[in-house]
Amino acid sequence: MSAATVQEALDRADARHWTRNPPRSPQARLAFLLRQTGGDQAALATRLDVPAHQLDTLRTARRHSEDDPAQQAVERDVIRLWQPRIRRRAHTTILNNNGQMMVSFRAWLGFTAAAGSSDDPRLRFLTLSLEAPYIEQLFTARHRNAPEDELRRILSDALGASYFHRTRPAHTAETVTLERIDYLEFYY
Repeated sequence: MSAATVQEALDRADARHWTRNPPRSPQARLAFLLRQTGGDQAALATRLDVPAHQLDTLRTARRHSEDDPAQQAVERDVIRLWQPRIRRRAHTTILNNNGQMMVSFRAWLGFTAAAGSSDDPRLRFLTLSLEAPYIEQLFTARHRNAPEDELRRILSDALGASYFHRTRPAHTAETVTLERIDYLEFYY
């Protein structure tokens, strides 16, 4: 399972550490999400960015389409919220044991230096190992529900350190831009 956002890719990687499976049926998933919002269906609909009547439809329908955006939003939110203590424990174990994080992605990656652009964004497919400080920054940002832009900036910095700065001094004013993610997956 791959993702198009950093947040979703981290959540899917965390799913490999779960000790129990999340609810499977749409009704059980909605019940779980409603418990997370204190039973407030309007708040859940707002968080999922779907109309409230679609949640009623998901709850009562016998058959569900996998392509339904509301169904996909419910699934993403269940993955995001399932077993938070297991997720934090896995992150702590990885950080305390000098663990590795691999990232595999296909995206438009650009490189900008202080003197100007040295590389227009190009479609690249890479698999890299991320360095320890960036792993901790990604986990910390994810725990506090940082916006996607911040997660993408941290990942861009990590990719720059892993890929472009292998032979360059770290103090240079070069930046990496990660644009239009087509595929993204973390392994840890």
